[in-house]
Formats: sequence, structure tokens, C-alpha cells
Amino acid sequence: MDTKTLGGRIKQAREDLNFTQDHLANRAGIDRTALTRIEKGDRKVSAVELVKLADVLATPLAWFVRDPLPMVVSRRSDAGPAHEVTALMDRQLELFAGDVASLLDSGVITAAADRPQWRTPKTHPEAENIARQVRAHLGVGTDPLLGLPGIAERLGLFSCSLGLGEGGADGAMVEVADHVAVAVVDGDTKIGRRRMSLAHELGHWLFGDAFDSGVGDAERMINSFAAHLLAPRAGINRIWREHPGDTVRDKAVRVASTFGMSWSAVIFHLRNLNFIDQDEYRTLEGRNPVNGEFAKLGLTLSTDELRPPSLSPALTAAIMAAYIDRRMTGPRAVELLRDALTEEDLPERREETAEDFASL
Repeated sequence: MDTKTLGGRIKQAREDLNFTQDHLANRAGIDRTALTRIEKGDRKVSAVELVKLADVLATPLAWFVRDPLPMVVSRRSDAGPAHEVTALMDRQLELFAGDVASLLDSGVITAAADRPQWRTPKTHPEAENIARQVRAHLGVGTDPLLGLPGIAERLGLFSCSLGLGEGGADGAMVEVADHVAVAVVDGDTKIGRRRMSLAHELGHWLFGDAFDSGVGDAERMINSFAAHLLAPRAGINRIWREHPGDTVRDKAVRVASTFGMSWSAVIFHLRNLNFIDQDEYRTLEGRNPVNGEFAKLGLTLSTDELRPPSLSPALTAAIMAAYIDRRMTGPRAVELLRDALTEEDLPERREETAEDFASL
């Protein structure tokens, strides 16, 4: 990467965090005039300086030295105003997309053999019908979709959950290659919201939106698809039928627990399906259930799925296999896994052979 491009990326990261040049220079131990010249591309930045700058800017070193990916640049220009994008989410998406692209090129992972595609729904009934078709394609009936990251991988979408701080974008997606896309989910949100975010990004992928650029009605219909995908009408009917003595609130709590959805998504979904009326919706809105409400119904909440930092299971397994087979170094494996493991956590590698030494 040339000095001008690198300097521009440093400036971009600084401005994303609302840092002044004085503030960044002081924290990184670099003279302000030197930083000015670095950002303009008039001065080279040493490796030591770049490491310090990356640390202060809370941005992985790879983001500065890797050329911008065309598909992520396209996503930035195509993203609609209704779809919130934060600078941190954008950088993490670019890093993850670049990692997956490199793993594809090196043969560590392969593209999905089958990527079905549907037209973006225009009505709630159409969204429900497509969700039913996706479930039929996956062979999962009306059961809860447990292990959603693994299910998304079967359809060509690799995912990564990272702690990005609440209040920003919940998720973002971009196509990397034919039959391959990546999604980053904000792992700092609660489990139900994380699952809903991934189901939403999966909707963008299945509807042929390579840059996650849906706006307005399209976003609402994709949300409707995601809700129907996670909690099909027949599954909710079963809960209503099997617990006739429960209050409406208790039934809604059962739906949230059974299908792993956020409270806001559950009650909105129940209202759309006419399981509750508008008055009941207003009564439930904003009154999130506490842990004791799940406990009194004998329900448990799993928080492991999409816990940050984590990568989808097949991707994680492929990285481990490449490390064990000596096609990847320990530090690189840890970096790809977003420090979910340390080098001490990595499994034993196969013994070196004469061919390994010959390849050197």
C-alpha cells in the first residue's frame, strides 16, 4: 500500500472517532506535524508508529495495510439511509470479508454448493411464504432454528459476532464471491437481538442484495421474513394450544424463549399474526421480561449463540484444520478467530514431515 492510501486510512479512522490530530499524536507519542505529513502521504510511517496508531484507534493493524475491498466500497455507496452503518462496523466488515476472501483463495474454505435465491417480499404473507420455503429447503420443519450461524453457512453466509458497543448498527452483510457472503453482528446486544440481526442479514443474502442496501419497505419486509423464519406460525400455534391456561404475557415469554427472539420482535410478530390485539401489544410493549418470568415457566435462556467474539462453526473448524495441518501459523489462526482462543488453546499439530521442510 502506498503512503498516501495508508495516510488516508489513518485520517479516516481518526475522524471516525472524532479525534483531533493533537489528541491522536499525543496518545500515540508522535509529533503532530509528523502526523499531519503521514495523513497527507508526505511521510512514511514506521512499523512501530503504525502499531501505536492502530492501538490508539482501536483498529486491527490489518485494516490499515490491506487495500480496500471493492465489494465493501460498493456497499458503502449503495447503503440506503434507512440502514444504519457505523464506522467500527464498517471496518470490521471489511476485515472479515478480506479474511474470508483470502481463505477462499487459499482453499481453506469453499463456496456453498447451493445458494437458493428469492425475490424480496412485498407483503407480510409473501414474507411468511418465503420463510416457509427456506425452512423446507433446510429440512427443519417448524422446529426452533438452533445453531443459526451454522444454518446460515449452509446457505453460503459466514458470520462473525464481535463486541461493538450497544447503540450502533446491529449487523451488516456483503457478498465476497459467488455463493459466498459474510455478515458481522454486534455481539454486545442480547441473544434474541443477535439472532434476529443474523436472520435479517440472511434475508438480504437470500434476496440477492449483495451490499445489504435495502431501504424503507424492503427493510420492513426483510424483518418480517426474519421473524417468520425464526418463529413460524405453526410453532407459535403449538405454544398457544399447549398452554391454554397461561396469560398472554406468559405465552409471549414462551415464544421468546423457544424461538430465541428479542422481546420487541416477538410482540410485533405476534401482533402481525393476530395472536394478540393492539391493546395487548401496547400492554406488552416496553415491559421486557425479567429472568424470573422465564424461571417460573421452567424455561432457560441460552446466551452462547453468537457470543462475541466468535465465528460461525464451519469457518472456525476450517481454520483449526488448516492450523493442525501446518498450512497456517498459530498467530494467524488466533488473529482469524478474533482472539476467541489464545495460542495455548490451539490443538496439537500433526508431526512435521520431510515434505514440510522441502516446501520451505
